[in-house]
Formats: sequence, structure tokens, C-alpha cells
Amino acid sequence: MKKISVMIVDDHVMMREAIVKGFEGNSCIDIVYQAQSGRSALDYLENNQENIDIVLLDVIMPNENGTEILKQIKDLYPHIKVIMLTSMVNSKYVIKALENNADGYASKGMDFIQLVSMIQSVYEGKFCNDEKINDEVLKCREYIKQKSRILKDFALLTPREYEIVALISKGKSNIEIADDLFVSERTVKNHIHNILKKVNLQDRTQIAIANLRYKIVEKQLG
Repeated sequence: MKKISVMIVDDHVMMREAIVKGFEGNSCIDIVYQAQSGRSALDYLENNQENIDIVLLDVIMPNENGTEILKQIKDLYPHIKVIMLTSMVNSKYVIKALENNADGYASKGMDFIQLVSMIQSVYEGKFCNDEKINDEVLKCREYIKQKSRILKDFALLTPREYEIVALISKGKSNIEIADDLFVSERTVKNHIHNILKKVNLQDRTQIAIANLRYKIVEKQLG
């Protein structure tokens, strides 16, 4: 049976050593390389990507964001699986990691038997996460799913409708929007009606919430 080749990327030497020690004597896992930074990991992969099956990647390292290193690994070497390691669950990082196609999410205190099982499952192409953070990961996956739907719906809007969304988000009334755009209040109401129909929302408050939460106008208008 082929051993799964693993790279550890963590700035804490004690953490790296603890992981290596935890895998000692394991017939399934082979720790091929240890990197103290994302940069050194990428440098190694440049000439040795065929040697690595799975990367265990720290989410937060000095002057580096693990989710950005994840994106670079996935862009350059899509065949390599990446499991994110964290000592503290933060939804912002979980969402970014999921958006950048992380294959797993584990807490640093995870039992080694469970971590081995996770590595094997990820190697087989499954997404896995630590049971301790399961609820947070599921919540973040649902957020991403909802965000994708909302962005797809908002992509149907015209430039004028995006302007109106931006003004609604600033708390402006229909009359104020009409004055800003040099149109009638009736025209503004018609635009809002069309926006609500396109994006499947119920009222202008929901439009503002969706825009502020997902930065829709910012993405479209720069």
C-alpha cells in the first residue's frame, strides 16, 4: 500500500515536531517535508510537487495568510490536497479557505488517530473537517452557498440598478434617490420593483443587507 506523502507548513517548530512525533510508526503517512513558512513551502513545491500528496497548512503565520498560500498551491498544483490547521476557529478564515478549495479543516488539538483518518479520506477525494468545528464549517459552507446564489441573482442588474442599490444601502429614501439621479420618484420605484424581482428579495431593507454583507456593488462598480 502506497504511503501518503505529507508536507507540514507551520511557523511553530514545536507544532511541526509534535505532528511528526504523532505520525511516528504510522504505516500510512510519510512526512516528506517540513516548512516554517508558506514561502518556503511554495519554493519546495516548485521542483518537488510530484513528491507531495497532502499539505497540512497552518491558517495563520507571521506576515502570511494561510488561505492565500492555499490559493497559490491550488492554482499551481491542483492535484495536491490541502488540509487547513487552526488553533482557533474564525469564520472569516474558514470561509476564505473553503472559497479557495481547501480539502479539509482541522483543529491543532485534534486526536492523531482522527487526523490520520482525515488524511486518508482527503487523499481519497473527500472533504473532511474536525468534529469539534463541524458546526462552524457547516455554517460557513451554507454562507458560501447563499452568497453564490445572491451574487448570481445580482449579476442580472443593470448599471443603473446597481447605482440604486448603492443609494439604498446608504439609507436614502426614494425621493432622495430620485433627486440624486435626476429622475422621478416613480422611476425609482419601478427600478426597485425590478431589482426585487430579479434578486428574489422582499424589500429594500433586504437589498441593503445583501449588498453590505456580500459587497455586491463594490465588486461590480469597483
